[in-house]
Amino acid sequence: MERAFQLTSLFTLNKPDARRWPIALRAAVAMGVPAAIGWVAGDLPAGLMATIGGFTAVYGNDRPFLNRAMHLGAIAISFALVVMIGVAAGSTGWLTIPVVTVIATAAAFLCSALKVSPPGAYLFTLAVAAGTAMGAEDLAWWHVGTLVFAGGAFAWTLHMAGAIFAPRGPEVLALKSAARAVGDFLTAAATPRADAARHQAAAALHLAWTVLVSQQPVQPRPNGTLTRLRAEGRELHMIFAERVNAAPSEPVPLVNVERVRAIAEQGPRPQDVTDMGHIPLGRVSGWQLLKESARPGAQAFEIGLRVAVASAVSGLVGWATNVEHAYWITAAAVLMLYQGLDRATTLQRAIQRVGGTLIGTVLAGGVLFLHPEGLWFAVAIVVLQFIIEMLVPRNYGLAVVFITAIALTIASGGYPVTDISHQIWVRAEDTILGCAIGIAVFMLLAKRGMTRAISRELFRTWGAIDLVTQHLAAGDADTTAARSARRNLQHHTILLLQSFDAAVGSSMESRAAAEPLWPAVVATQRLVYRLLAAAWRIDSASAMGENTALARELFGRDGAAQVHNALVGIISALNKGAALPSAPDVPAFLEAEIRLLRSSIVSASNRA
Repeated sequence: MERAFQLTSLFTLNKPDARRWPIALRAAVAMGVPAAIGWVAGDLPAGLMATIGGFTAVYGNDRPFLNRAMHLGAIAISFALVVMIGVAAGSTGWLTIPVVTVIATAAAFLCSALKVSPPGAYLFTLAVAAGTAMGAEDLAWWHVGTLVFAGGAFAWTLHMAGAIFAPRGPEVLALKSAARAVGDFLTAAATPRADAARHQAAAALHLAWTVLVSQQPVQPRPNGTLTRLRAEGRELHMIFAERVNAAPSEPVPLVNVERVRAIAEQGPRPQDVTDMGHIPLGRVSGWQLLKESARPGAQAFEIGLRVAVASAVSGLVGWATNVEHAYWITAAAVLMLYQGLDRATTLQRAIQRVGGTLIGTVLAGGVLFLHPEGLWFAVAIVVLQFIIEMLVPRNYGLAVVFITAIALTIASGGYPVTDISHQIWVRAEDTILGCAIGIAVFMLLAKRGMTRAISRELFRTWGAIDLVTQHLAAGDADTTAARSARRNLQHHTILLLQSFDAAVGSSMESRAAAEPLWPAVVATQRLVYRLLAAAWRIDSASAMGENTALARELFGRDGAAQVHNALVGIISALNKGAALPSAPDVPAFLEAEIRLLRSSIVSASNRA
């Protein structure tokens, strides 16, 4: 459900992360060193161009190192390409707005679809827009691209240096986070927050599986650390599944609580608990993610549409008003939209951006007045970037104060600014315009097709339930097809909740239309987790050859057909408004969830 906007959230400092300072230091060095090298070489502007590639350092912090190497390599190359395209477009003038719009839209869609973490598309938009402003300078496009790529290569090297000290650090952190979420679910299983805790645990397990499987080579070393971590991840799945299958009043076995705590602390591992040769569920391919995201109503599609409109409008506004550094307008507009935030969070982000910028102009004015030169200029960039990275997860508005200062410092190019008040006013003006355009586009387009998207995700999730049921009823949980079906079912469940969150957060009308479907979303989630828990039980029984007997015990002779018929009736009732048929016979372990789902459909129909 959408959280309400609260003014106090603008001033709240989130809990500090003890692991944040290495990330902040890496980003600061990646930005400062190219500037210092440019000064030493007698060409500070070239060094500042390389700092655009230095933004590579802020991506991929949670990825395993081998996957990170490829991911950051692609980002560094992309930064060089978009800046070169921007420079080429800027030299023609009339191409500027179409090129920035296309690049911003593509970046927003791809980063959202492929789960590229923030700052995602924002910095790519800023890079191409800044490139258009370089078009009139006496630099060839390939020269600029080479400098940007050099900065990206340096940032890549800094990122990969962490592999020397903790080669499996990202995997360990992901597993520990999943263990903490499962532990929270075990504690909350018999409380009113059980549904939320269960979903958080399932999402954390899914993320851990992504880090341990999807972002890894297909076959790790049999006795390596990754194999051990995967085995412990499977233990967490089994403990999670056991609790899902248990009655709410049933106490949690102490051995499970202690084991989850041990995994969270990476303590001793019992040698006989898991099958070290177990093959995990597999991965959702990038191509599949792109196909899903290209559908109207999908989050990435809607984000791309909003960014396209906002980029075009902000570009036209900048051209019509002839505002200096007009690309800041586009960057601010895209910043409001690229993450697909709900209405309250988008409004909060706009207030933080504008307020932080206005306060930050004071700090920026002080830095420009002092006019640090030479290495002191590079030191100023390092200090400001370090503070930014430390503050972003704690309070975005406070971080913007320093983002404004570093942006204006870099924009000065190391030269004295004769009219400081004009420079900082232009920055504030562009930010206000861009944020206003972003919010206007959000309000105009955010409610587009959101409720229909929930219905589509419900239908896809029910179809995935049907397919998994067919596999499990036959005792099949560990073939390639069965694992793919289980993986897709978990994937669709997460997409379902995301589509609901997007709908209730887009507009009052969309929220009013979406809320009647909330009981169906919750009931579907409960059915999914009950079924996935059964899948882990049958999967475990396969090692002892007892999977067929367990499947017969759970589903009986016609369990798959019974579930299929129940889902057909539910789909018909929601899609066509038909009356639900009389309650069908279904497997006993799914009866409560299917009964809840049927009643939720009746409730949704009555409120529609």
